[in-house]
Amino acid sequence: MQRRYVLAVLVSLASSARAGTGNKYRPGGEKFKKMWADFYKEAIHEPEIDEPLVRAGRDAVPAICEAVKNKDMKYRRYALGALGHIRDRRALTTLEHILNAEDEVDYFRGDALRSIYQIDRKLGAKYSEMYKDSTGTLKTYVTAVRRREPWLLVNE
Repeated sequence: MQRRYVLAVLVSLASSARAGTGNKYRPGGEKFKKMWADFYKEAIHEPEIDEPLVRAGRDAVPAICEAVKNKDMKYRRYALGALGHIRDRRALTTLEHILNAEDEVDYFRGDALRSIYQIDRKLGAKYSEMYKDSTGTLKTYVTAVRRREPWLLVNE
């Protein structure tokens, strides 16, 4: 079972993360100039795209939150994932907004749910109950959260 969920997520990531050119939002000014330059650099390995944001840590959370509010952000999925890896509660408002926005693409909503779960397992579980009848990638994440799948927390 777990393998099927991981495969679904990987296929979704591969097809959507590089699909568009997207805009390169760079909030936070001079302090985060290098972080954004490294983030938008063409990565050799897809799993490494979010590393500059994760490395920047808690200080970068407000800038990352500002960037992911833009639906056309390049590598937005990786920025959403970085928020979960950083595990800073200040990201919850932004992540909840994305998850609850019905006009969002379902895989962004799923990414937001995963990050919420990584930051606050109880809150993630609450949302997984709320969205148990969802479809697509969001459903994949909802099911994984409800089952407490270990792959959701791989990068802790």
